[in-house]
Amino acid sequence: MVSGKPGAVHPLFARAHAGLSFTSFLKSFLRQGPGPETAAREARRHAERSLELDPLDPFANFTMGRSFWLTNEPDAAADWLARATTLNPNYAQGFYASAFTSMLTGNAPATYEALDVSLHLSPLDPLLYGIHGVRALMLIQQEGYQAAAQWADRAATTPGAHCLIAMIALAANGLAGRDDQAAHWRRVVRRLRPDATAKDYFAAFTTRDNASRPLIAAELLRHGL
Repeated sequence: MVSGKPGAVHPLFARAHAGLSFTSFLKSFLRQGPGPETAAREARRHAERSLELDPLDPFANFTMGRSFWLTNEPDAAADWLARATTLNPNYAQGFYASAFTSMLTGNAPATYEALDVSLHLSPLDPLLYGIHGVRALMLIQQEGYQAAAQWADRAATTPGAHCLIAMIALAANGLAGRDDQAAHWRRVVRRLRPDATAKDYFAAFTTRDNASRPLIAAELLRHGL
């Protein structure tokens, strides 16, 4: 039982530190506010503290793994996320995060396998927009632009989808030659975040695929981002 004053965070409550890591991660990943680097450090610090308190908590391992996305260290992220899903083989968001990490390194078989497991475990997951978005990003790397556009549209129309997901949809539709749909997603991006730029996109999606990056950059630039 967590003790202490009502409303106060118990200093030994591991899951609370993991939650703080999760929210700090979002601030950095979505570049909310003027200090994404500070938020990234906070995400790592809280994840480390959570693991000190409970190294067997899957959520703590999950937040530690995702903190390495923010420092462009996908190999380290993969190890922590593998721990998370080993500790809890039914951890849908852990498999989604593993798929994201595999996408960053261009490992298509691992990406699709982890996405399928995640979707099977939690077909209505709160991060469903991310699950579909990662599939779209992997398809872009494989030059499957029509399929990428379809999955990106699905991602961007899923509840909770944020500006970066709309940017995936913009790029995927542009690459598929669906200019009207790409223009639609440009308007959505501007509505969600008027100051969004390609820099925000590539800060979040630090893929190692050198072939797709300039193509995506060109689409974002063509639509004023």
